Formats: sequence, C-alpha cells, structure tokens
Amino acid sequence: MRARFRRLRTHLPDYWNAPVPASGPRSAALLIVGLAPGLHGANRTGIPFTGDASGDLLFAVLRDLGINEAVGITNAVKCLPPDNRPNLNEVKRCQRFLTPELSDRRCLLALGRIAHDAILRSFQVRQREHPFAHGVVHQVGDSTIVDSYHCSRYNTQTGRLTEPMFRSVVELAARKAGLLP
Repeated sequence: MRARFRRLRTHLPDYWNAPVPASGPRSAALLIVGLAPGLHGANRTGIPFTGDASGDLLFAVLRDLGINEAVGITNAVKCLPPDNRPNLNEVKRCQRFLTPELSDRRCLLALGRIAHDAILRSFQVRQREHPFAHGVVHQVGDSTIVDSYHCSRYNTQTGRLTEPMFRSVVELAARKAGLLP
C-alpha cells in the first residue's frame, strides 16, 4: 500500500493521496458509510464523497433535506483501492478504523453491499441474518442500519438507483436518526 501512495504522490502531487478520514460532526446521529475514496474525488480532496459524481448526488439530497451539516460521512475503506474497487482484504484491514466511527450512532446509512457488510462485521453480526437490500431497515443492538444502493454514477446512469429512490432512503435514515420529523 505504501508503494501505491508513493506512486500516487509522484503522479498526482497536488492530491490528498492518504487515508481519508470521516467528515461531519463526530456526534452526528446519522453516519453515512460509503465504499472507498474515488481517485479524483476523495483521494484528491481528502473529504469523503467530495469531488465526484456520487458526492454530487449525495450532497444535493442532503442540502435539499436541510441536513447536510448534521450528518457524518465516512467510507468502509479509507484509502484509494486498486482499480477503484475495494476487495475484502482491504475492507478487513480498514475495519479497525471503521468500528470506532460507528459507535454511539443512532442510524447508519449503508451505501452499497460492501458498506453494509463492513458495518455488520464491525457489530460482529452474521451477514445472512441481515441481508442487503435497497430500502431495507435492520435493527442491530441500539443502532438502525438503512440500506441503499450506492449513489455511484454507474448505478444512476443504469437506472438501478434514481434520484427519487435515493432521496427516499436518505429521508428514511434521517427520520430514524431523529433529524427529520
């Protein structure tokens, strides 16, 4: 991994090129968990979902709902994965950073199956007991997990996830977190 960052720093010296920390209030009742930093998004800016198409949709919905300053945002994998696709080893390696971020959160919005599975792994819960499905709500201990397809450009361009579908699931998570009536 260090060699990868050295190469990135050489080829993209103005980029963040380091593990991307969570953003937003540490005490936020709602934490949105994505997959991993994108090459020209969070890997460039150092802020989750900032600078890419996924973030454009996410932040537009959060602003429209008036909760953009009230949520935390992080990723299951903290560093840019090879080929921009996190693998299980990277998810497991980053688990020690994700687990503390999940504590004391009323609601977690999992953007994609990888994020969903990483959250369940942090809670030491079997994945088959809480299968991923868009719009499904899971109760795990004191935390509520709301699943959504990832707001990636691929999912939105193929119609797997529409803006109204995404807005609906973000509203649901915000209500579960007590951010909306």
